[in-house]
Amino acid sequence: MSLFDELKRRNVFRVGIAYLIVAWLLMQVADVMIENIGAPDWVFKAILLVLAIGFPLVLLFAWAFEMTPEGLKREKDVDRSQSITAKTGRKLDFTIIAVLAVALGYFIWEARFAGAPALDAATTEDSAAGRAADGAAPAAARAAIAVLPFANRSRLEDDLFFTDGIHDDLLTQLAKLEGLKVISRTSVMEYRDTTKKIPEIAAELGVGKILEGGVQRAGNRIRINAQLIDVETDEHLWAETFDREMTLDNLFDIQSEITRQIVTAIRGELSEQELDSLTERPTDSLPAWEAYLKAKAATLRPDYTMEKYLEAEDWAQRAVNIDPGFAEAWAMLAEVHGQAVWMGWDNTPHRRTDAQLAKDRAVALKPDSAVVMNAQADYFYRIEHDYARALSILQAANAQAPGDARILFYLAVTQRRLGQLNEAALSMQRSIELDPANLFTVSQLADTYLWLQAWDELEQLADTWLARAPDARDLKATRVRGAIRGHGDLELARRLLDELDPWTGNAYVNVALELPLLERDWDRALQVTYLPEVIEFHTERLTGNDAYVLLARGTVHALQGEHGLAEPILLKAVNQFGQFPDTGPINEAFNLSAMATAYAHLGDMDQALARSTEATRTLTPEMDFLFGSNVANRHTWIMARAGQRDEALARLSTGLGQPAGYARWTLALDPEWDFFRDDERFNALVEPEGGR
Repeated sequence: MSLFDELKRRNVFRVGIAYLIVAWLLMQVADVMIENIGAPDWVFKAILLVLAIGFPLVLLFAWAFEMTPEGLKREKDVDRSQSITAKTGRKLDFTIIAVLAVALGYFIWEARFAGAPALDAATTEDSAAGRAADGAAPAAARAAIAVLPFANRSRLEDDLFFTDGIHDDLLTQLAKLEGLKVISRTSVMEYRDTTKKIPEIAAELGVGKILEGGVQRAGNRIRINAQLIDVETDEHLWAETFDREMTLDNLFDIQSEITRQIVTAIRGELSEQELDSLTERPTDSLPAWEAYLKAKAATLRPDYTMEKYLEAEDWAQRAVNIDPGFAEAWAMLAEVHGQAVWMGWDNTPHRRTDAQLAKDRAVALKPDSAVVMNAQADYFYRIEHDYARALSILQAANAQAPGDARILFYLAVTQRRLGQLNEAALSMQRSIELDPANLFTVSQLADTYLWLQAWDELEQLADTWLARAPDARDLKATRVRGAIRGHGDLELARRLLDELDPWTGNAYVNVALELPLLERDWDRALQVTYLPEVIEFHTERLTGNDAYVLLARGTVHALQGEHGLAEPILLKAVNQFGQFPDTGPINEAFNLSAMATAYAHLGDMDQALARSTEATRTLTPEMDFLFGSNVANRHTWIMARAGQRDEALARLSTGLGQPAGYARWTLALDPEWDFFRDDERFNALVEPEGGR
């Protein structure tokens, strides 16, 4: 007897077919159960693995054993004349038919009933309105919603970009609508795969409604399930499963329906204008849309690196190549080009032209889109340094999408450049309300308080958030600077700084260099200039050479009176500053100002004044309030070193305690100002209130 015939006789084929059908049914049941109880994706993967391992074992079992009237026996121990394999085979046939009937029933149920709403929309809307009227939760919380990250039920990690893209697009739609507080993406993403309960999440985010759901792609089908939960009552205001053919029209229709149901349950019916905005289609090409989602996924990674923007550029370029009328993809391309210039890894005329062309194309296609306006403002901010124009555009974008935390943040940093620091603080506070877990925005608000010299606000903000997130490095570094400038508390500053591991961030490097100088701990000050993180920040992230490191090192020697050691280091720094390419007024002014500092420590005050004066003409506070003020403040020090004491004292008196001005404690402690301490006018001016 051939092997094939023997496999048939022992019912191995029948057992295998029955096993596969039953396994498939078990997977469908598991998929539904996991989706409804919110179990993590690894549970399904574990079930799939067990079933896969079981298949060859079942086949081996069917080959090696046989069912007999006396029970299960090894096949070799069964008398062939008494074998009942034919009868067992018929039973297996009936089993297979029965299981196939169940599978067919499942197919019919899924096709006809799975996409129906789980709750009657009218009933849930009426009951939601009643609960909203009687609920004890604050009105602001009841109108606030967090859309948790959708579960990727496609079982393919490569599909995560698609799931996250749908989630992000839904947030973008909701952010356009008045009367809703929608928690931003950054704050909700930390709840992916969380074990926290809905009430706990809602309390942390300050919301009264939670939307959760999942996305599954399989071939040309897509299934999206979503459920809107009232946190106070733990009831479902609305729930639905959408099972459609995978087309862009269906996808956008599903997103619009979810948005409509959310708004109806929380705020009431949408206006005609809002309904029209929900029907807008960014592109008619599914491949272009998927390329755009991959570009967006790259830009949303937390690291701030050239690599992620290069990846985003590639995908965004593919999107516009497929669909030249895709405004949002052009907008993203413009922002990526802007980052190349801003970060310094490609500041060529060609890159700047590409940024302008992409921006112009996006504006021509959708001038009133908040996404496009944001990219347009980004271009004027990063490429043209035209902050006034960027601000005007961002204000219009904010009107289009009042719930977009990202636009509010860009509005704030633009206001800072224009000297509108109080307005910037308010914009950042509004952004944090919508994105309460975004520590970067919190640290930037702390930075704004630092510029404002609002020490109490800075300390309260930093201490509150550091209690929640003790590893927030930028925030703690800014808190160190607040302790120095606001109170001259070098002991607290040292304790906080020593809690931080060195890293290449601007906030850390600046205060790590500053504090030991104020402590007059020369050995430590010199050691900091040799830290790998400090060297990397200056040589790789900032300038491409070690001019600033040499300046810091030479300054330490000069302040100790070690002029023989300082001179060759500072001369080398001056030479390297002179080799920098022209990369715009900000970098040019900073380099000139740094060169002036080196000349001052070398004692060449003519060169110091000349370079510093040129720096103040290159970048003024009117052009850029923050960086222009830095250059102006350094020029005051140069003037005083050059003997122009009356003029320097007048500038100090005017700027003392003012936004982006001089901090009294810094002037009192900084050894760079020791040359001026023989002048009682200076000492009286910088003496801290209440003395030291």
